[in-house]
Amino acid sequence: MPRNYYCDFCQCTFPDNIKNRKNHNEGATHKNNRKLHYDWYKDPSLFLEEQIAKPPCRHYQLHGHCEYGLLCKYSHITMDRNTGQYIYPPELVQWFQLQQEEALQTMRTNEIAANKNKTKKRRRIRYKLPSGWKVKNLPPSLKPPPSKQGYDWSQVGSWS
Repeated sequence: MPRNYYCDFCQCTFPDNIKNRKNHNEGATHKNNRKLHYDWYKDPSLFLEEQIAKPPCRHYQLHGHCEYGLLCKYSHITMDRNTGQYIYPPELVQWFQLQQEEALQTMRTNEIAANKNKTKKRRRIRYKLPSGWKVKNLPPSLKPPPSKQGYDWSQVGSWS
């Protein structure tokens, strides 16, 4: 029974052999999905510069839409003649909004993780002997330091 190959970019499965994998990897759908994936991780300002540097899409200028969207090899960004500012297409605005939402979500999860680490560090560590042991019976090298001298307990191991 042949093994199946799963493409993470296209989220599809096919029988794994050299011919199938080559045909899939050279296909337009795979190339577009791969481009979208890697574009997602680009810096938004760099991505915007790349979009502006492309020649204008005639179909988008005439009809106001293009079936290729962000995958179009031409730019959908137009210039407002009155103000001289760029007018971004809806798919690019949506892409920027999703990028910002993901950045905010990542920032929130990082803050939550940092707060958890801070609360863990703030907990006071108490020196505890194993059950049945008494301080007066310990040799001097194993006795805990006096509590009034401000000993740093963060480096203390636990008795197990």
